Amino acid sequence: MNAEDVLAFVHVLSAFWFVAGLAGVLLPIIRAWASRDVPYQVTAIEEASHYQGLLLVPGAIAAGATGFFLWAELEYNLLTTGWLVALELVYLFVLLVCLPLLAVSLRRARLASLQAAKAGKVTAELEEVLSDNAPVVVGGLTVLTIPAMTYLSVFKPW
Repeated sequence: MNAEDVLAFVHVLSAFWFVAGLAGVLLPIIRAWASRDVPYQVTAIEEASHYQGLLLVPGAIAAGATGFFLWAELEYNLLTTGWLVALELVYLFVLLVCLPLLAVSLRRARLASLQAAKAGKVTAELEEVLSDNAPVVVGGLTVLTIPAMTYLSVFKPW
């Protein structure tokens, strides 16, 4: 087993870590948005917040870092290889746009759900937060980047 094989294995593991984090965040968010039960919403949003810090963000960073080292080990030029530049741009979009937007909207939902739990009823702020589908939309957009990144990595179109 050489360095390329080890890096490829670690990269695939970190990609699964990232996808597990994405699922761990999006599934509770969707459950919270679909429910009207405040304690259930609080629990679901807390769960999404937990998995964001435990799986999603570290997995995204690990996938990017291991991918960078893998492509460098395979002696691809990281700045002139067309498909690799496109892959890097999609990854940076996820890391610098999607994940921060998801974090901000999730933090807002968490705060509103905790306030509603303290009040014991659905508050106006929680209603407003739940009418804003930003976490679901940004999460869905992030999910759509996974096949794009996989396609670029596997087929190397140009």
